[in-house]
Amino acid sequence: MLAGIRTFSKSIFAKIIFGVIALSFVIWGLNASMLNLGTSREVAEIGSQRITPVELDRAFQRSVQNMQNMFGPNFNQQQAIQMGLLNNTVQSLVSQKILREDAKNIGIGISDEAVRDQIFSSDSFKDPTTGQFSRDRFLQALYQAGYTENEFINGVRGDMMSQQVVSSLTNPATVPDIMARQIVAYRNEQRSGSFFTLNKDAFADIEPADDTTLRAYHEENAAQFTAPESRNVTLATLSAADLISTVTVTDEEINDAYAQREPEFQTPEKRTVEQILFSPNEEQTAREAYKRLTEGADFMTVAKEDANMDEAMVKLGQFTANDILPDLRDATFSLDEGGISEPVETALGWHIIRVPSITPGSTQSLDEVRDIIVDGLKQFKAEDAIYDLAATFDEELGAGTPIEDAARDVGAKTYKLDGIVRGEGLAGQNVDGADEINAKIFELENGEESFLEETASGTRYVVRVENVTPSALRPFDEVRDEVVAAWTAEERQRLMMEKAEELAGNINTSGADLATLASEDGAEVRETGLTRRTGRGLADDVNPAVAAALFTLEDGKAKAVQTGEDVMIVKLDEIQAADINTADAAPVNDELKEALNEDILAQYLNYLNEEISVSVNNSVINELYQPTAAN
Repeated sequence: MLAGIRTFSKSIFAKIIFGVIALSFVIWGLNASMLNLGTSREVAEIGSQRITPVELDRAFQRSVQNMQNMFGPNFNQQQAIQMGLLNNTVQSLVSQKILREDAKNIGIGISDEAVRDQIFSSDSFKDPTTGQFSRDRFLQALYQAGYTENEFINGVRGDMMSQQVVSSLTNPATVPDIMARQIVAYRNEQRSGSFFTLNKDAFADIEPADDTTLRAYHEENAAQFTAPESRNVTLATLSAADLISTVTVTDEEINDAYAQREPEFQTPEKRTVEQILFSPNEEQTAREAYKRLTEGADFMTVAKEDANMDEAMVKLGQFTANDILPDLRDATFSLDEGGISEPVETALGWHIIRVPSITPGSTQSLDEVRDIIVDGLKQFKAEDAIYDLAATFDEELGAGTPIEDAARDVGAKTYKLDGIVRGEGLAGQNVDGADEINAKIFELENGEESFLEETASGTRYVVRVENVTPSALRPFDEVRDEVVAAWTAEERQRLMMEKAEELAGNINTSGADLATLASEDGAEVRETGLTRRTGRGLADDVNPAVAAALFTLEDGKAKAVQTGEDVMIVKLDEIQAADINTADAAPVNDELKEALNEDILAQYLNYLNEEISVSVNNSVINELYQPTAAN
């Protein structure tokens, strides 16, 4: 359900049409004149609108979660801030508030009924059994997402007001049909050609370069042979995972934990439910149908004849007591297997319930879940103990105790790590939060020691930089073999391209036959088949650069193309132009219209930014997300 409200939020609350609000900050941005809120504790003030710290944090956490869905659970808040996601979230909220303030200034109002209808129509808040709005689901979703009812309703109302402004700006946008058709024809043009790849064996023996050439190559390509800055460090880590092996639990603790967690190990009774549903004014029809059923009539037959319901409508599936509509719960779970209820009234009408089968509930015994209980207890005790140990560790470090001694006193692990390179973890050590620790290492100066820090997953650590080896060009004699290999590979590619350009020139100037040239080179000609500019139509093993080359050539002409280590001669054989008169321009028309709408709205936001007072409190944002926030 929480995912549902997030979907709802993205579609209504905090999103206008086309997603242009997310783009607007790129266009107008925050500037220094806005950062003047003084002692205010709000994140931003936009006219009479406010962005509170709570509102920013909700939006930012939703953004972080969206990134975690893309990059995995290890993506954390610190990485999001470093990527600029926090700043983008602030500016996106500012854009929303500007539109709301503009709607308010214009005098746009949204009735309570319109807001209610908007919320009631959301699938996120509908009971899956009845398909109707469920206030319980609505309030539960708001609670889980951290919104009060008034906050959410006001947010929906504000976005509906903004929608009125946006719609008035963007709906009039039109695109000339001839423009759309020309773009479609350009995209739909198809070409076919033939090509062969030069035989690499002919270039296997490259004459070695002399030292003068190699040394010059070494200097001209210094970046390729430069060792990155590296650091030697002393690291100490303290985590609950390291303590678990030392934790013991008693039988009494296991029994108590099982009693507390027993509901986790219970599988509730499930019942297969079928129903015949009559409208609210058909009580008498429902009772007559029930009488037929008690006299032995088939349930499905009665459903079809008396209520015009097919099998898909009758069979609702399996339910636990917590899943089914509350008004039907007692009637459903008081029936024996195969039992049929008397008509039951709900807001939807009159229901006759049948329970064809019952799957009894069950509870796993302590013996069955003992390992789970023990692991959970050990984890809990380790996490509980880690707080005291971390406090002791921090106190000792603060008193000037060397890392190694303080770590030994609390049982922390210590590491001596050499050659740490920025962005490359911890020299192959499998340490929790290695990327975060690596980032911290490169925030420190030579000889500097960090405070006791904590990774996103809870590991405490402290690190001291023992030595910094600056980035430097490695001596020629040290990397001579690498220089030879790089120069040789580059020389081979140069010679291959030179040969390919000569062969392509023979085709273009004297009409040489591609197949003959390929045969002389010991290569095989391949046909591309009809392809578009994107490479659509090419075989999977053909590089898209072949298609790109075809669309730069005149009919019958050829060119040399390099793709990685391969060099090819590509010849254009056929052009199939698209018919501009029959092109389906609708998709491109929509695409261009959306682009125009985005541009119109972005320009309007620029205008509003000049007309409406905008102030962003950078200090409040930094306090919320210390120590890494930066705007």
